[in-house]
Order: sequence, then C-alpha cells, then structure tokens
Amino acid sequence: MFGPDVINIDGFHVMQLLNNGIRRDLLDFRDRAFQAEIRELFALRQWITKAQGEVKTTGHPSPETLATPPPVDPTHGYSTTCLHIARQALSLFSAGTPAEFFAGLLNFLGRTAQVAGEAPRAFCNSLQAALPKRQPTGKGQARAQAEVLKKLKTLFLAFRSALQEESLSFYRDHWVLFFQPERLTAKRAEKLAAFLAKYPALQEYRDLTLFVGQIYRFDPADIDGHQVDALEPRPHYSAQLQAAICTIKEHRDDVLRFVEVFKAHPDLPKRCRANMEPFNLRVKAPFKRGKNCTKRPHLQARLQLQLGCEVRFLNKVEVSVAP
Repeated sequence: MFGPDVINIDGFHVMQLLNNGIRRDLLDFRDRAFQAEIRELFALRQWITKAQGEVKTTGHPSPETLATPPPVDPTHGYSTTCLHIARQALSLFSAGTPAEFFAGLLNFLGRTAQVAGEAPRAFCNSLQAALPKRQPTGKGQARAQAEVLKKLKTLFLAFRSALQEESLSFYRDHWVLFFQPERLTAKRAEKLAAFLAKYPALQEYRDLTLFVGQIYRFDPADIDGHQVDALEPRPHYSAQLQAAICTIKEHRDDVLRFVEVFKAHPDLPKRCRANMEPFNLRVKAPFKRGKNCTKRPHLQARLQLQLGCEVRFLNKVEVSVAP
C-alpha cells in the first residue's frame, strides 16, 4: 500500500534528510578546523601589507598598525605562531641605528629558529642572506627591513597552504562517514578508520547515520520505531541537523507505515527500501501534470501507463500498486 505520505518519508528520504543535516555539521567542523584559521592568516597578510606601505613612506610601521593586529583564536596553532613571529619582527623597526637593527634581527632569528616546524626554519634560513657581511649601513637596513616583511608573508603562505591541503583532504574524505556497512569495501573501511582516528570528535555522526540506517538495513520485523524515538536534537548540532531530527520524529508514524508495506509484501526487493525516489517521481508525475484536478479514470489510466502495472484506488490518500 503506497500513499503520498508513505512515499515521501520512506527509508531513502529519512536517510537523505538526516545525512544532509550531518553534512552541514561536518562542513561547519571543517570551517572551524581549517577555514577560520585560513581567514586569520589572510588577515595577517593584509596587516603586514599595510605595514609594508607605511615602511616605504615613513621608514617604519605606524604605532596604530603595530597596536592593532587582526584578532586570532588562541586555539589556532598556525595563526597564533605567525602572529607571535610577526609581532617580534615588527618590533625590530623601532631600532635606531643599523647596528642595533641587525643585532636585534640576529637575536630574532635565533629565537624563531627554535619554533617547531619546517616553515619557521625556512623563514629564518631565507633571512640569513639579509645579514650584512661588512659594516651595517642605512641602505642595508632598509633592504633587510623590506626582506623581513616579504618573508613574513611567505611564512603565512606556507602555513596557509598546509591548512588548505588539510581542508581539501577533509572535504574529499568526509563522505566515507555515510557509507552503510553493506557498501563499505575494504578500501573504504580503511579510509574510514583513518578518518575517524584523525577526527575522533566525528564518531558520533558515524554512529548516528548507522543507527538510523537500521530502518532500511534491518529486517522489517526488527524495526519498531526506537531508531526514531532515540533521536535527540543536541545543542551542539547545527540548526539544519536539529531540524532534520525534529522532522523525522514528527513523521515517525509515516516511517513506520512505510515499514508496514514491507511486512505486508515480503516479496519486495530490499533495494526498494533504500531508494524509492525513482518510483516516487513516477507516481507523482501524473498528479503534477494534472495539477491534482485530473478525473480519477484518466488519472488511473495515466498511472497504469506510467508504472506499467495495475493501479487500484482504496481511499483518498492511498494507492495500491499491484505488479
């Protein structure tokens, strides 16, 4: 027995609704983990670009620029490191004589070389060439200052590139969370384990999609509605995922009516439980073309032609399709 409500909330639509909400949470996680820090590094670059313009005109950054760096989340390791290094580098511009500037630069490079990571070491190595081999001069100081600012932007780019690569890798691989066990090949299982090992906080979303997936994976006799009853819209979920869970719970009876179809017709193949969308579109087509005003005999004839089977009207909201 297939009715419009039943078809609209079948196993496929339940999973599609839930997974769309989960994907919203995953994209928000990606934004917090990678994209937000990338934006901070872009802001740091703009800050240094502003300082570059001021150095060209006045010989040093303005006090206002030095006092107003862009805000950085202290939990973001890359951008916090870059801000710390940039502040120390800009403090060198307060030195009066070339000798004082290069002495400060030498100490700065020694401290920065101790920072963990390949990018800070490469930054220090690139600035070694700016150290004078003879008596420091004013022109040498100006060239070194310009080089420090330029290499700072290169340092930001190195960290930003690493984050962009991680972000892209996350975007390519996050789909593995949605594969149900019957579609989880050995390669996918390996990728899933690696993904969850890297991002253990996302295990709850894997558990959520598996739990609700029982609606079309399990035998109909084992589906009693607890898969819907146990869903709870938690505060840290995105608004889209919370709305999806509330919608699924609101249509609990429709979901169970869908299950009853397969209890009454055990001959239906299991694949029908996973994806009824093609069948759904074919059933809706005659209704949409007639704007729901087509006479019953004409509608029945169109449905039979569209579906290639016998169609019997039982009441106002249910249609029985007999193969």
